[in-house]
Formats: sequence, structure tokens, C-alpha cells
Amino acid sequence: MTNSMGKASPQNTSDHVTNRTILDHFMFRPSVDVQGISMNDETVLLNLSTGCYYTLNRLGSVIWEHCTGRTTVKDIHAVLCDRFEVAPEQALDDLLALISQLVQEGLLQQECPPGLLNPPSETNDDRDDRA
Repeated sequence: MTNSMGKASPQNTSDHVTNRTILDHFMFRPSVDVQGISMNDETVLLNLSTGCYYTLNRLGSVIWEHCTGRTTVKDIHAVLCDRFEVAPEQALDDLLALISQLVQEGLLQQECPPGLLNPPSETNDDRDDRA
């Protein structure tokens, strides 16, 4: 089976993502060295820093089109469920697998709202007050 980039799909997408609920807050945007062009139902991506190019199928093109840095994974998932006749679980698996692959290839960059992964740290004064 091939995925949205025309490569063999991983057998288990859960290896790529350990906590799916937190991804509802993540947004992705193209890396600065990536140019893309859409034709018909496909998108061709060129990584200017490596010279490698990639072709995305219709599903991959829809995902790429929504990776603007302003749309969450949850919102992209809703678009996929609306546009394609696919079970929500399968749409989420395909979405997470492609995003993971695009990040690994250096085509997408992950963005996270401020404070989501960096909770306020304790100061020395806070620790002294508990002693």
C-alpha cells in the first residue's frame, strides 16, 4: 500500500504519534525552503535546500493546502472527513502519518500555541516557600 506521497505506508502510525489529543492544538506550516505547486488533484513540492521533490495525491494535496500555520490538526481532520468518504479513524491515521512524514522530510514545521508544552516553571523562591 502507498501513502499520500507515493511511498510505502508505515504499518503502525501510532509509532509516529503518542498523544493524539495534544495534536488538536498543533498547527503546521511549510518550511521556508519548500515551494509547492498544485495541478489538477496533485501537488508537487520542491525542497530547495536538498533538491528533492515530492508528489502528493489528492488527499495529500488537501492536507498540504491546509498546513498554513493557522489551521489545527483537528480542523484539517474535519475537512478530510467532510471532503472524502472515509471513516474518521482512517482519516486521522492518514493525516497523522502524512504530517509525520512531511516533518521528517523537512517539508513541514510544527507550531504549537505558546504555553502548551512549556508550563510555567518554578522559581527558587517558590521552592523555598514550601520548605
